[in-house]
Amino acid sequence: MSADSLSLPQAPGAGLRPAAESDCAALAALARSAHSHPWSERQYLDSVREGHQCWLLAAADGSALASCVLMPLPQAFEVLDVAVAPQCRRRGIARAVLQTLIARLPTDTESVLLEVRTGNTGARALYRSLGFREDGVRRNYYPAANGAREDAVLMTLSLG
Repeated sequence: MSADSLSLPQAPGAGLRPAAESDCAALAALARSAHSHPWSERQYLDSVREGHQCWLLAAADGSALASCVLMPLPQAFEVLDVAVAPQCRRRGIARAVLQTLIARLPTDTESVLLEVRTGNTGARALYRSLGFREDGVRRNYYPAANGAREDAVLMTLSLG
């Protein structure tokens, strides 16, 4: 797929494009800046090689502003990772990226699935505002500080 320019006043000249293997180091660096337990370069590389939809929102200067990884499933996609650079948060970038990618899914896609940390109230609110519903919990799913664990909230967006 070709790159798309998103009309984001918060990110002039930014382009959303499929990530390549050569982008995996930048994706991992972005994840380290955005998450307490980030994906490694190898995890991004594995996703690209497995045929997952790995997307990069890059600024005009080439720096990584945001990313999203979607895994195809039968009649569905699972959002595996969303990362936004700290200096770009609370500007609607994650919303714009997700809306753009959801709009591009094949027409036979019935749903979009994801899981999010219980404590990530900002992300949960964003997903709910996009139409996702909370429909389950995975207990002690995510690693947390000091060897603790955090629950994951399962969310689904029905498209059909």
